[in-house]
Amino acid sequence: MTRPLAVEATSTPADVDADPWVLPEALTTPEAGRGPRFSEDIWDLRPFAPRSNGSLRIDFACFPDDVAAFTAKEFLYSRLRHAVPTSYGKRPARLMKLTNAYKDVNILSLLYAELRAQGVTRLAHARQRHLDAVVRAWRTRCTANTIAVRIGVIQHVEAHGRYLSRDRLTIVPWRGRPATQVAGRLVDEENTTPRIPEPILAPLLRAALFYVQTASTDLLAAQCELAELEAARAGIRCNRGEVVEKVGAFLERRRAAGRGVPALPLYCLPQRPNAAVIDGVVQAPNASLVALMSGTNSYQHAPMRLMEQYGAELGYEDGGLDTAISEWPGTGRLWRPRLNHRSLHDEVHHLRTACWIVIAYLSGMRHMEVMELRRDCAFTAPTLDGRTRHKLRGRVFKGRQLSGDEAEWVVLDVVHDAVNLLLHINDDPTHLFGYRLWPTSPPRLARKITNRIMAFHNHVNDLFGTPQNPFIPADGDAPWTFTTRQFRRTLAWHIAHQPYGVVAGARQYHHAKLSMFEGYAGTSASGFASEVAAEEAVAALDYVEDLYRDWNGGARTSGAAAQRIDAEFERIRRELGDLPGTVADEPRLRTMLVHLTKTLHPGVLNDCFFNAATAMCVKRATIIGRPVPQHNMCLRCSNARRSTTVHLPRLTLARGQAAELVAAAADAGPVPQFQQQALDSHLTELDHLIAELDSPEARP
Repeated sequence: MTRPLAVEATSTPADVDADPWVLPEALTTPEAGRGPRFSEDIWDLRPFAPRSNGSLRIDFACFPDDVAAFTAKEFLYSRLRHAVPTSYGKRPARLMKLTNAYKDVNILSLLYAELRAQGVTRLAHARQRHLDAVVRAWRTRCTANTIAVRIGVIQHVEAHGRYLSRDRLTIVPWRGRPATQVAGRLVDEENTTPRIPEPILAPLLRAALFYVQTASTDLLAAQCELAELEAARAGIRCNRGEVVEKVGAFLERRRAAGRGVPALPLYCLPQRPNAAVIDGVVQAPNASLVALMSGTNSYQHAPMRLMEQYGAELGYEDGGLDTAISEWPGTGRLWRPRLNHRSLHDEVHHLRTACWIVIAYLSGMRHMEVMELRRDCAFTAPTLDGRTRHKLRGRVFKGRQLSGDEAEWVVLDVVHDAVNLLLHINDDPTHLFGYRLWPTSPPRLARKITNRIMAFHNHVNDLFGTPQNPFIPADGDAPWTFTTRQFRRTLAWHIAHQPYGVVAGARQYHHAKLSMFEGYAGTSASGFASEVAAEEAVAALDYVEDLYRDWNGGARTSGAAAQRIDAEFERIRRELGDLPGTVADEPRLRTMLVHLTKTLHPGVLNDCFFNAATAMCVKRATIIGRPVPQHNMCLRCSNARRSTTVHLPRLTLARGQAAELVAAAADAGPVPQFQQQALDSHLTELDHLIAELDSPEARP
């Protein structure tokens, strides 16, 4: 399908004005001004978008010639002003969001480059076979999702052809087929973002929490020590004799304390290439730090020789500052050597990364939402039951207008600890994650978070692990590759799967499920509730599939609902043609089991497949006015089902705990009659339930 190069309704920027403003006035502000003009070779759009969108400085020099660059300008200009559908009205067309401008221009430049590799220099000369070749080249190095995004931009280039005056596509790419279909991207109901495995996430989060709760105290104290040393030295001018005297006095204090001379940082070894390195410590003095701690501003010649003399006698120590270092919990050893200028600078960067991990993972916020937090984002609010809620106030941007919408997140108290730390170590006037790299440099937002997380991962492995036994294990033969999306996905998965066996004792999961859902997922603006709900649906189906496999493998069941559910399992097995102990068609099995998830409520001592007509809690609700089930009532309910694989170990444990309670009560003295009867009745009931599952008469 082709179109003629000439089109009737051609409208270009030149028709509107000789040199128009790039941005529609609605996207500009009095503070930022009107932005770039069309004729400029660089369009800097950063002042008009949230600061976390750093890639909005568009340089059209990346295009091969003036015609291609002019076409890219017209395309971007049109995308910001005209909502043109790409699939003949199947979806409502929308104006491009400014934050996508860099991406679209970059993809257009890639398209020109790939076409030129085939000898095609103009979009107008491209045919479908050329576009197919472009996609084949991209398949060798891109995922299906990335290819779908790029194909979507190509389709937009064709759709906006009426607004392109010098070059445009004259064919309808792939005859208007959806980009996802052309790319071969399968639309899966389950989120395909990888979850961070628990063996990797647990130590990473442990290290991040340690940095926020413990290591930060050492780092802030070291910052204060350096600031005090700089203030004490300010304005002091010493002659050579005074310098030698002060340096000598400092080194004598080191001798008295049993400490060595501060060593030159390892990264400075090229300054002293002949210096030996013993156990990672350079055998040369950190002269600038010694001068600072001595209260002088000079260290050449005689002071340097004096430092080397003392170093040969006392030895050298890594770091050098006086700030004490805390212990790594449970080991009795310091979490790192003492600090110096450079190591403190590096550790503060790692502390920022640890704060990002704590805030992002324990809130469920997207990366952009975290980076756009303001310095006043943390606050508390009382609940109706007198508790204190720790909250964050921020903005949600996905699917919203450019400026985003306000939103709140309920978080753990440690998230507020991370926020307070960032207020101390960062000095941006507005953004929590903004800081000055040097005192005279302009504020900047933390960039390349995925690289920072990987650097933090490597750093804590160096600190707390060994090459043979890393603190954060590898994913197979290689380290896990982190992305920012994985943290939100992993939290949603853990919240949804909590009833089905979340790792016990982990600090981040100590909330009850109701509290976690209310806190992390309860804000409608964030969209997190829907992600948790999707994960819950998958978790419930996983659990029912496990129940079916246990039953199919010969596990015994009991409870009033066992006959009903087992009969349904039997029907499914007949339709699938499964043999006992095997599953022939797993995708079809999950489809046939999904209806059981609608009524499933997993429990500790039994599962409930809810039926309002027979539910004991509903009958009780009609009497007392509220559906609050009692534990023993659930065990006797017509909707209860138990299995040997899932519930028998729990029933046995509960029986042992009840017996211990009875024995402890007997040792403490006489127990009131009604309490004794209740305990004895509970023990008897547990014995009966265990016997039901142990009995050969239980349903196979």
